[in-house]
Amino acid sequence: MYENGQVKLRDIPIQRGTTHIWNFFIHRYQCNCCHKTFTEKIPFKYPGTRITYRAANLIKGFLQQKNIHQSNTGIDRYSLRHDSQSTARDYGRGNLGKEKMLREEGYKPRILAVDEFAIHKGHSYATCVMDLEQGDILWVGKGRAMKDFEKFFEDVPSDSLSAVIAVAMDMNASYNKLVTKHLPKARIVYERFHMQSQFARDVLGAVRLDEARRHKAKEKEILADISDDTDKETMKSIKQKAKAEKQKYSQLKKLRWSLLTNSDKLSDSKTEQLQSILQDHHDLAVCYAMKEEMCRLYELTDYQQAVIGWTKWFQAAKESEIPALVRFAVQKEKRLPGLAAHAIHPISTGKLEGFNNKIKVAKRIGYGYRDDDFFFTLIRYLSIPSVRSPYHKKS
Repeated sequence: MYENGQVKLRDIPIQRGTTHIWNFFIHRYQCNCCHKTFTEKIPFKYPGTRITYRAANLIKGFLQQKNIHQSNTGIDRYSLRHDSQSTARDYGRGNLGKEKMLREEGYKPRILAVDEFAIHKGHSYATCVMDLEQGDILWVGKGRAMKDFEKFFEDVPSDSLSAVIAVAMDMNASYNKLVTKHLPKARIVYERFHMQSQFARDVLGAVRLDEARRHKAKEKEILADISDDTDKETMKSIKQKAKAEKQKYSQLKKLRWSLLTNSDKLSDSKTEQLQSILQDHHDLAVCYAMKEEMCRLYELTDYQQAVIGWTKWFQAAKESEIPALVRFAVQKEKRLPGLAAHAIHPISTGKLEGFNNKIKVAKRIGYGYRDDDFFFTLIRYLSIPSVRSPYHKKS
C-alpha cells in the first residue's frame, strides 16, 4: 500500500433541494518490482466526473427534457456545468453513433442548407450544414472562410453526398465555389429572404432616405430666403412651402414598412397613401415596382421562365440610371442561375436560421463553452429528430 485518499461523489438527492454526497476512502498501491503506482477503482463513479452512475443517468434524463437545474439534481452550479457537459458529451456521441449507423444503412441527404452563426463575441463564427428533409445537422465547423468550409468535404465521405440535388445558401462566395467544385451535379439555390432583405436595405432604404434628405435640404433652402425685409404675406407663403417640404420628409421617414410589405397585404388607406407619395417620387416608384416584380419572379415554377424573367429584371435595373439600383443589379446579376433555381427547388435556409435560435439558447444554458468540439457535438445532438421511423419506412 502506497498511500490513502478520500473521494467525494454526488448522488441523487434524497429529496428535492437537498444534496447527497458519498465519501469513499480509497488506497493507492505501488509495485515492489517496477515501482509503478495505481489507484483502486470506485465502481459507483461515472468516468471523468465526481458523480455516481445514478446521478449521471439523472442528468441525462434532464438533458433530454432540456430541464437541467441545481434544484432537480442537488448539484451546485459549477459542478453541474462540468458534470452535465461530460455526461452530455457521452450521451450526444452515443446518439451520433446511431446517426452513423443510419448512414451505413444507406442514408444519404438530398437537400442541404449552409449558413453561419456566431459562437463568440468579436466576429467569431462557425458554419452549419443541415439536411433540410430530415432536419438534423450533418456537420459543424469553426470559421466561415473557404478553407474552413473545405473541411466539410474532407470530414464527410463523398459517397454519402452523392445523392445531393440542391443546396440552399446565402451569397457567401466560399459556399458557392466549394459546392460547385465538390458537388457539380447539385443546384445552388440562393436564399430568397437574404436577397429581398438586401434589396430593401441597399436600394429601397437608400433611395427613400435620399429623397427624404432632399426634402429636408429644400426646406432649409426655402427658409433661408426669409430676411428682415420680408413682408408678412411673403413670409407666410414661404413658411407654408417649408412646412409642405417638412411634411413630405416626415411621410418618407415613416414609409419604410409600407414599402417593404407586399402590396396585397396593405390596407386601403395605406395603399392610397403609398400611391400618392410614389406619384411624386419617380425613383422610389421605380424601385418599389422592381421589388414587386422580384416577389413575382420568386413565385415562378418554370426554370426557363425564371431565367428570362431575371434577365429582364437585371436589364431594366441597369437601364433605370438609379445609382443604388444599378449597383445592386451589377452585383447580383452573376448569381442569376442560383436565383432562377428557386423555380425548381423552392427551398431556403429558414429551417437552419430557426435552429440557430436553439444554438443561442444552448449557449445561454451552458454559460458559454470553452471546448468548441464539445459545443459542436452538442449542436449536432440537439438537431437529431426524436423519431426516425419515416426514414426506415421509406428504405
